[in-house]
Amino acid sequence: MRARLLPVASLSSLSKAPWVDTSRRPYIRGSDAFVPVRSGYAATHEIPERRRKGRGYQIIGDIIAFHGHEPSPAEVDEVWSRERPRGIIWITGHESELRTPAIRVISGEAGEVIHRESGLSYLLDVRTVMFSQGNRSEKSRVSGQVRPGERTCDMFAGIGYFTLGLARAGALVHAIEINPVSFQYLVKNGQMNHLTRHIRAVCGDCRYRISGVYGRIHMGHFDAVSFLPAALPHSSSGTVLHVHMIGDRSAEIERVLQHLGYQAGIEVHRVKKTGPGTWHLVADVVIE
Repeated sequence: MRARLLPVASLSSLSKAPWVDTSRRPYIRGSDAFVPVRSGYAATHEIPERRRKGRGYQIIGDIIAFHGHEPSPAEVDEVWSRERPRGIIWITGHESELRTPAIRVISGEAGEVIHRESGLSYLLDVRTVMFSQGNRSEKSRVSGQVRPGERTCDMFAGIGYFTLGLARAGALVHAIEINPVSFQYLVKNGQMNHLTRHIRAVCGDCRYRISGVYGRIHMGHFDAVSFLPAALPHSSSGTVLHVHMIGDRSAEIERVLQHLGYQAGIEVHRVKKTGPGTWHLVADVVIE
């Protein structure tokens, strides 16, 4: 990793520095911070890639989130010493169709954060809104397919996880979100990233708020297959539907397409592991 060596105390003043690679985290060693440097800018150090042993965790802004079983005191202490977060939370699951996180604050405090990823800023409250950091490569992959001016629907927009990247790539995004709290952050995040002219945000059930015909429909919900009957009438030849799922449900997708009289090519992509032998997958369904 190419980096510049600076005092830890200077980190808060670097958020908008053009040379900072915001897609990577600084490496903290005592009072020193090795800050990642973007390509094309001078660096002072080369830091070898580091692989930490032990339980994984999620970094959301300045909050650490554990998933799965409750973290042990030793795990909490190790992460607290390594990351110096504002707080550490344990996310035990998500509740109802609104996908509201069920959390316990383990140490410090929790609340609103600004999470920066791939040059975009996401404002959210970790106590009330979910954030999936493991989808970073998928966001980049989908946004990379967008044609400028392409009419796109994000059926499960959340706080703008995929919407912001699609809009930045030049799509005109109809972003639909059912959770009113997430919807408020969706609107704020469009404003904060100066993308409002590319986003039409709507609060409600996507099955009833989707309208017109799109060149691309993003379906970022693990049960997206069951929403295909609502999405397909808003497609035409060449429309791409990105259908998220746990495990390969291509056969179900084909049955829905056949039942509704559609033909399509299907290509499945891996996003991340969700458990032993279980994968979060996305099926790119291209209507013929």
